[in-house]
Amino acid sequence: MSAPVCILLDPTAIGVVTRGIGTVRELTWSPTAPEAMIDSLRALVGAPSAVVIVVGLGLLEIASPELPPMPPDARRVILWRDADRYFPINEPVAVVSADALALATPARLLSGWVRAISALGPVRAIVTTPQLCARLTPNGECTVPAGVGEVGAVHVRDGALQSVRRLQSGVSGHAVGSAKPVAATPSLLGREAFRWANAPLDAQLLDAVLAEGLQRARARRWLSSVVLAAASIVMLLWSLDRWRDSQLSALEAELTRLAQLATPAMRAEARQARAQAEVRLLTSADRARHAPDAPLTVLSALTRVLPRDAFVQRLEWDGAGWRVEGTADNARRLVPLLDSDAFFRDVRIAAASQRFLDAGRRRESFAISFRVRGGDGGTDGAR
Repeated sequence: MSAPVCILLDPTAIGVVTRGIGTVRELTWSPTAPEAMIDSLRALVGAPSAVVIVVGLGLLEIASPELPPMPPDARRVILWRDADRYFPINEPVAVVSADALALATPARLLSGWVRAISALGPVRAIVTTPQLCARLTPNGECTVPAGVGEVGAVHVRDGALQSVRRLQSGVSGHAVGSAKPVAATPSLLGREAFRWANAPLDAQLLDAVLAEGLQRARARRWLSSVVLAAASIVMLLWSLDRWRDSQLSALEAELTRLAQLATPAMRAEARQARAQAEVRLLTSADRARHAPDAPLTVLSALTRVLPRDAFVQRLEWDGAGWRVEGTADNARRLVPLLDSDAFFRDVRIAAASQRFLDAGRRRESFAISFRVRGGDGGTDGAR
């Protein structure tokens, strides 16, 4: 399909503007027999992807209906219903409410134009030259073709249409001292018309049938866009999944290759780690063996201090201090003996002593808690 086109309709001629080109090409036609010019028009534009129709002032009737403030679509319904009160047209009309003005043309003629032009490509919008002038000249006056021997004078203030008049060619309709009117050439009107391709329906020249048809066409385009977007997302997700699988396979193959290359080094590193762990264990054991609070050291100190009649039956460490249990001929003198030695500190009786006979010999049990000097209570020696 070719580029979108704008078709400007006047009483005796058609102007064709192609988007991106800007050149205006003209054809003669008859508004009552639009099908006769379709072949010539197709030879100029081919099959455009979209068409915007601009109805010229020479094919329009203008009115200033006195209606209460209401939305544009409600105004249009009233103008459709009571068209004979505002326009000199004795048949149904296509109408658009533009600011304080209303522009109309017979619905029968407009439907014929749209039906003929739709054979070339989809009609996206139908607007009028006064509406385009309001955009081209936000403040001031512009002139447009209005039929044989006539020119249209469109007055705009702050972007709103104030008045639209038909004048004889060569007659100036603007006030003395005012700014010179801007000539709205077909090329300017065509470029502006492309911006109306998606204009709201209540801003277009339509009858009820055309409004419903354009609404359905927009709904179909929206649905097609949604379906296309959904299909695109599905294809994108599928492509991403395939790409992910491909990348995963490539990464796994590379990982296998690198693992094979790194196997000797990893084994050497493992042997080194085991050797270092063994060295640490040996160093720790040697340090614990020579620590002042090692179990053998503590037991040796107890053997050195306790009298020969004392027998150690149990030596334990609870993480904070030591506890020794056993029997002796005189348990009461053991605490002073341990406390007087520089190796021991915080010597306390841990449990009451009990007397008993051992083979006819009197003996006493003892349970003594203590700490040792020069250590943290035997942490290393408790292993």
